[in-house]
This record gives sequence, structure tokens and C-alpha cells, in this order.
Amino acid sequence: MIRIDMPMRSRVALAAVSLMAAFPFLLVELFPSALYRVLDASDYLVFHNTVEFFSVMVSLSIFGAAWFSHSQSGDRHTLFIGVAFLGIGLMDFMHTMGYPGMPSFITPNSPNKSTQFWIAVRLFGAASFLASGFVGKERRSYRFGRWPLLAAVLAVTGAVFVLVTYFPDALPTTFVPGYGLTPFKKGAEWLIVILLCLAIVVYLRRLNTSEDFHYRCFVCAFVLCIFSELVFTVYKSVYDTYNVLGHLYKLIAFAMIYHGVFAAAVQRPYGELHQALEELRLTNDVLRHIMNSIPQSIFWKDRDSVYMGCNHEFAVGAGLSDPSEVVGKTDHDLPWTDEECEGYLTDDRVVMESGRAKMHIIENLTQADGSVIWIDTSKLPLRDKGGAIWGVLGVYEDVTEKKLHAERLSDALQFNQEIINSAREGIVVYDSELRYLVWNPYMEELSGYRAEEVLGRGAADLYPQLEETGFLARLKDLLRGGAPVTVEFRGRDAAGREIWLSDASAPLRSASGEVVGVIATVRDITERRAIEEQLRQAQKLESVGRLAGGVAHDFNNKLTVILGNAELASYKTEEPALREHLGQIVKAAEQSRDITAQLLAFSRQQVVKPKPVQVNVMLEELRKSLGRLIGEHIAIVVIPGEGLWQINIDPVQLDQIIMNLAVNARDAMPQGGTITIATGNCELREPPPGSRDVVPGGFVWIECRDTGEGMDAETRRHIFEPFYTTKRQGKGTGLGLATVYGIVTQNGGFIEVETEPGCGSTFKVFFPRCAGERCHEPEPPAPAPAQGSGTVLLVEDEDMVRDLTMSMLESMGYRCLAIADPREALVVAENPEVEIDLVLTDVLMPGMRGQEMMEALRRTRPGVKCIYMSGYTAAILDDESVRREGAAFLKKPFQMEELAKLVQEVLSGKGPEQEG
Repeated sequence: MIRIDMPMRSRVALAAVSLMAAFPFLLVELFPSALYRVLDASDYLVFHNTVEFFSVMVSLSIFGAAWFSHSQSGDRHTLFIGVAFLGIGLMDFMHTMGYPGMPSFITPNSPNKSTQFWIAVRLFGAASFLASGFVGKERRSYRFGRWPLLAAVLAVTGAVFVLVTYFPDALPTTFVPGYGLTPFKKGAEWLIVILLCLAIVVYLRRLNTSEDFHYRCFVCAFVLCIFSELVFTVYKSVYDTYNVLGHLYKLIAFAMIYHGVFAAAVQRPYGELHQALEELRLTNDVLRHIMNSIPQSIFWKDRDSVYMGCNHEFAVGAGLSDPSEVVGKTDHDLPWTDEECEGYLTDDRVVMESGRAKMHIIENLTQADGSVIWIDTSKLPLRDKGGAIWGVLGVYEDVTEKKLHAERLSDALQFNQEIINSAREGIVVYDSELRYLVWNPYMEELSGYRAEEVLGRGAADLYPQLEETGFLARLKDLLRGGAPVTVEFRGRDAAGREIWLSDASAPLRSASGEVVGVIATVRDITERRAIEEQLRQAQKLESVGRLAGGVAHDFNNKLTVILGNAELASYKTEEPALREHLGQIVKAAEQSRDITAQLLAFSRQQVVKPKPVQVNVMLEELRKSLGRLIGEHIAIVVIPGEGLWQINIDPVQLDQIIMNLAVNARDAMPQGGTITIATGNCELREPPPGSRDVVPGGFVWIECRDTGEGMDAETRRHIFEPFYTTKRQGKGTGLGLATVYGIVTQNGGFIEVETEPGCGSTFKVFFPRCAGERCHEPEPPAPAPAQGSGTVLLVEDEDMVRDLTMSMLESMGYRCLAIADPREALVVAENPEVEIDLVLTDVLMPGMRGQEMMEALRRTRPGVKCIYMSGYTAAILDDESVRREGAAFLKKPFQMEELAKLVQEVLSGKGPEQEG
């Protein structure tokens, strides 16, 4: 059972047509006396021919509409119906021309001939309607194209024409004179009705899926055709009302089919075309608006590089008021320069000939106002449907600001890169994975690693020790946004040399503030650490020196008493045994004085008498004494430098340096060896490392090199400390090298030491060369000691020193006024009746220094002569004022001969000028 679910509109249309078709038929059936008529033969012939010729015209119109619109609509279904109606129209024409009363149509006309044509056309039409229900809109093969269909229909029509015209007896008889219509004719009518009903069913199924208007037209037309056939089966006369009604049903049905075909083949395609054109127009307007709104310039040219269009931005740049004005122009018609035009045309040809786009061409463009800008142009080939290139599409934008910004950015980057490259400190940048991104040339110099060896590697891969020292953990903390840190750590360069580095690291942030890495500046602080270590050592030595100076001062006072009293006692006794004991006391005191001299030399407080000295001459004089001091198991080699400059130094100090270095070398070679002493000149253009207070210039160096055991790093750090010694107890005081250090620095020089365990030691001492006239002054002869006369004001707070000195002065023939307090001495000096020829005063006394006392004393006794005495160096005095005074300095402990000689010199006006 076939189930058909018709849409409501189709149901209504089908019902309405069925009712309207049935209504006149029922009227004739119900009111035959009033409505049934039999027309005159001539009148019927006019009616029949008019209706049939009109039907033929409608059929041919259906064919024409379907045939000629097919190229536009592509509707296979309407083409099938249209070609079928060509056959229907032709056979209707044959039927009309074969009707009795018409001129003979090739063969004599007859009711049978006309009716055979009628049955043929009606069967062909019903079968075509049914078949059309199975023909889709889209063409699926070329076998059912337009021309095959046309050929098939013409073949059928021709066959019907030949059979009915020339072989009527071969066909069933449809009309018998005197009898009327044959059963075949009536059976054929019912067959036609059945075919039409099936066609209705097929089209109704189509309406279920596609409620197209023309399908409803066809269904309604088929209903009318059915009523037409039914009427032709019941008519009683060829010329009666039923026959007329049947022809009218047929005519209306053909008109409805024409309407459906026209709607499907003409109205709908051209309506769709109109809608497409309207949509295309709207799309074109939208595209034009979009192109004119785009800030980039857009243009397109044909194969000859003639402009076919552009957008508003391009037109403005070319000095045109409307984009349409560019059509037909070439580049040479626009304000571009000839050189620019040639470049543009060359790019056009390259794109069209190669068929490949040319992107991001950076070039100049001269605008309408004469200004020149930089543009970024991209050109693409334009192709038709077949793929042939017919032109070129170009898009460009003004990149002048971008180019200037890029140039400024490039300059800034280059400037920053130059800063990074020329910086005299390491600059390192890590990424978020702590891989090296930047490694500047100073880092290459500092570390020994080239940038290409480092970049891209992880920090821990290059320096595994960073993990152990915690440095890597600090870097990771900085990646989390931690505070900047500065750390100092020990490392090694690529050559394995140990270095100290200072690393100042901070988070590296992007423009949005996100931490994207770490930036660090690295410095080589190896020299600074060494200087700091030397400074700590110097501070330590300075502290010990101050202590040693204070001890030596007090000890010198005691030695002065011991040495002086022993000398006085030895002068006053004649007993040999006692004189021998007193001599041992003097000898012990002198040895003790040498120890205090070493302490003062170390603390730079020794009293010195510098003078020009030729080092090579002194070394030659010391060679024999050095041999006796060192021993025969050690060879001494002296290599004097040629043209050696003089140095300004106390000869005793130079003896101490040579002796101490030689003894230190001897002790390092218990099994024997060689000591080499060499000299030479050198020029220093800058202070040596670790001795920044040394003034550059000419220096004389003395080198003492041994083949002994050498020293390790720990011993090397302590060798200049007083009382530090590696010798067994009783084998040394530890003051030898400390004394050397003190003497050298006191005289403006410095020391370099090279030593390794098992490789011996080399001490190289540098002294500034002697400059000026005094380097050539002969040493003045020493005056002969003699008894003196006069009054000496002695000011000394130490009782035993004061008493001893007074005894010495009195034994020399001088009158002595001994006072302990400097303030009391000033009171005595204010008395004009007290005669004072010389003031002999200690420098450091409680309440007032000796120099302060002399300043106050000279207010009442101007020009009085003075000798300062102290266990410290003369450097504790105000050098300038001492020179003005013409005063002298006497170092404690002193012997009687020294005191007598100096007092005589000062009183005679020949005292030495004290120098700082």
C-alpha cells in the first residue's frame, strides 16, 4: 500500500482543481436538457480546430521555454517535459489536420485517421507525464542530454505519422462508421486515465520532499487530463457538449503545464540569477567599502601593467580624487619617478612570468605632494578560471615610520652591543632555563671560554662547582623574582688558574614585568683580594710595629742607663777583672741595642742616616764577611749590574738587608747550596701590584736567590711577620725578614718574593734611585772629640737616664742643670740670671713634648741650641720646625763618645741638619 503524506497546500490545490473540474461535468449530467447540446458540424469544426491549434501553440511554447532556458537553468526535468511536448504538439497538429472537414492531410482524412492520431498523442502524453516523474533536475549522464531526447521524441512522432498516415490498417481501428467508437478506443481512454493516475502518485511523492510550485501545477494538470479522458469516454456525439468540455479540460491542463514549466525553467532560474546579481552587487559594495577602509593601498593591473582598479588609499597617494580615475593609466601616468616606475614594472613582469608571488618588497614611492616614503609591497598573480594569468594584484603600506624606528632600534641595539662588547667587566645573561644567552668579550678574556663555546649551554654544565657553592640556587631564586644579590666566590678559568670573581645578579624582566631570565655583571677581583690580603697583613704588621716601637723605646731607656753606667764605671776603675766584667755588660747592652734596632727597623721608627750608596761597592765589601757568616758549605755568587744607579740609604740598613737575606737563605739550605746575589736597574711606569703608595720611576733592584727548600703558600703569607719563624727554638728570633720589610718600606721601596716548595726562594728588593745633587756630595769628615765647656739644660723624665746623662756631661766638663718636668724647665729658663748654652731634652715626656717645650722656651731665649733624644726614630719630630731650629737628634741608647761628639758639634755650630 502506497502511503502519501501531501503537504497541506498541495492537498488544498488538488482538491480545489478536482472540484472545479467535476463541477461542469456534474452540471451537464444533472441538467442535460438545459446544458447538453450537439453542435453543427461546421461550428464544431471551427471550435475544434481553434482549440487544437491553440494547444499546439501551447505545446510548442512549453518546448521552447524548456529547451532554450536549459543552458541557464540546467533543469533536466523541465527539459524532458518540454521535449515531450514537442512530440505532443506535432501529433496534435497531425490530429487536427486529419480531422474530417479539413483539407486532406497527405492521405484522405477520416474519423478513424483523426482518432488514431488522438489516441497516439494521448497515450504518448500520459506515458511522458509518468516518465517525467522519475527524471531528476540534475543531469547524470550524457546519454540523456538535450539532443538524444529530441531525437527520441522526433523518432516516436515520425513513427506515429508514418503508421497512421500510410499504414492505418496496421493499427487498431478506433472509429467505425454507423457504429461509432470502438472498444479499443474506449479501452485506450481508460489506459490513459490509469497512466495519468500513476503520474499523479509519482508527483505527489515528489511533493513530499520538495514542495515546488511547478510540481503542484503538473499534478493539477494531470487531474484535468483525467477528467478530459473521462468525458471523452461518455460523450454521445462527436459534436456534443461532452466533447467540447473534454477539449477545454485538455486546453486548461496544457496551460497549467506551460505555467509550471515556465516557472521552473524561466522564472526560477532568472529569479535566482536576479537574486545572485543582487547579492553580487551587495557583495561588491561591501568589498569596495572594505577595500576603501583598509589602510593599505591596493591595486590591480592587466597583463600590460595597465591599471584596472584600486582602492581609495592608493588613489589618494597617487593624487587622484576617485579610484575610478586610475583605470586605463600606467605607472608612468602617475607621480612616480621614472626609476621607480621601471622598478614597479620589472616586479610586475617577474610575478606574471613566474606565476609566483613576490612578497615584502621594500622600495621608495614618490607621493603626489612630492614627498618620498618607504613602502612594503607584495604582488600576486591574478588567474582566470582556467588558471591563466591575466594580471597582477598589488598591496603596499607606508613603512617609513617602521623603517625609521627599525633603524633607530638597530642603532640602539648596536650602541648597546658596543657598550657590552667594550665594557671592562663581564656581562652575562641567562634565559629562564639558566642557559647562557649573552657572554661578552670581557667574559671571554676573563674565563678563557669563547662565546661560541658557552652560548646555549647551562650554567651548571659549564661550571659544575656552582651547584656546590649555592650560586645556582641563588640564580633560581632570582628567576622566581628574588632580590638582586652580589656574591664573591673563588673559581678557575679555562687554563685552570684560580681567580676570585664578584657577581652582581638581578632578575631580567620583559616589558610586561615577567621574569624571563637573569642578568649579571662579573668582575675579576683577584688583584683586589690580593691587595686586601696585603692590606690586612700590613695592618697586622703596623699593629705589631707600634707595639715593637713602644717596647723598644722603653727598653732603650734602660739600655742607656746600663750602657752609660757600665762605661762610666769602666773609666773609674783600674781593676782588670772588674773592667772585664764591665766590658761584658757593655757588650751585652750593645747586642740588646741591635735587637731593639731590628724592632725599630721593622716598625719604621729606627733612627737612620741616609746617604748616597753604590750597592755594587758595598756588596764587594760584604763578600768576605758574608762568607764567614754563611759558612763554607754554601757558595756565594755575586752578579753586579752594569751602570748601576746610586740609592739613598743608611749603609747600616743596607748591611742589615743583605745579612738578613743571606742568613735566611743559608737556613733554607742545611745541606748546602748556592746563594746568588744580583743587582740591576729598572724603570716602573706605574705602581707595582700591592704597593700602590710606591711612586713610579727609576729603581735599583737587589736579588737574593737560593737553591733551598722553598716555602709553601701558608709560610709565604707570614714571612714578614715579626717573631714568625719556621726554625727550631733557639735558632732564630723571627725578626730577620720583618727587619728587611721594615727597612725597605721605610726607604720608599718594595719587595717581590717568588718561592715554591722544593724550588728555592727569590727575594727581589727595589729601592728608588738617588736623584739630585746630594747623590754626588762627599761625606763630611767627622770632627775629633774633645772636652767642652758651657751650661747644658737637661730635661728627662726617666730618673736613671737623667742621672746618667748628667754624669756623662759633667765628666766631659759641662755644667749640667738636670730637670725632670718640662714645665719646671720653662720656669728655670725664664730666669735671665741662669746661663743656658744648650738644651738636651727627651722628645716624649708626660704633659708636654720636647718640641712644644722648645717653642715656649725660645720665646724667652731665642736662638738657644737644642739636641732631641729618644728611643724612637726622628720621624716623630716636626721635621720642618726642627730644620728651622737647627737642632740635632740623639738616638737612645747612646754611648759617651756619641754624646760628646754631638754636643760639641751643636755648640760649635756645625751640627747636622735633621731630616725627616
